[in-house]
Amino acid sequence: MRAVTVYCSSSGALEPHFTEGARDLGHALAERGIALVYGGGSIGLMGACARAAKERGGRVIGVITHKLMDLEQGWTGCDEFVVVDTMQQRRRILMDRADGYVVLPGGLGTYEEFFEVLVARQLGDHNKPIAIVNHDNYYDPLVAMIEHGIQHRFVRPAIRGVLSVVTTGTAAIDALLAHQPGTHDAASFLPMHAGRDVHPGVDHRAATAPVQPNTPIPPGASA
Repeated sequence: MRAVTVYCSSSGALEPHFTEGARDLGHALAERGIALVYGGGSIGLMGACARAAKERGGRVIGVITHKLMDLEQGWTGCDEFVVVDTMQQRRRILMDRADGYVVLPGGLGTYEEFFEVLVARQLGDHNKPIAIVNHDNYYDPLVAMIEHGIQHRFVRPAIRGVLSVVTTGTAAIDALLAHQPGTHDAASFLPMHAGRDVHPGVDHRAATAPVQPNTPIPPGASA
């Protein structure tokens, strides 16, 4: 694995322990010789993760828009710094440059980026691993929402096999490295085939075991 894209917050108003979690991930990437690809900011969890990677000799690739250069204070300490015109271009490069994805705590932009890579995985557009760092249970509601969708047959159970939910950056890298992508089967992932998940006389809510928030999904699982 040569490079990992990290999605996370640029907020400067977070509790310090979130920053420490981002630094843990930056250190873990550098120590494994994996380049960090991220949104290019110098503040919030973005800046903390990037600086931590550089501290340990890691390579850092920042991708940012002209509009966000001032808002997120683009970090010129990157080894490679890409400035683009639109958010769509930024997200595309962030997706394409990575061999896997890690989602640290973040806000609406991070949610958007996470769901974009998850849906692309569901469609078979890529087979790269995805890990959520559920630091301090921050992503419990997100994990519960995905499970809620599975229980009501809006989301296929196979999606569990492509996500790892862990609590630290180091564990996230371990999960990405252990991932076995397998073969993509559209019939297992796409909601138009959801009727296949239910059998007569079986309560669909009990048909599959839900993933408990803050509990790692086996990193080697594949659909």
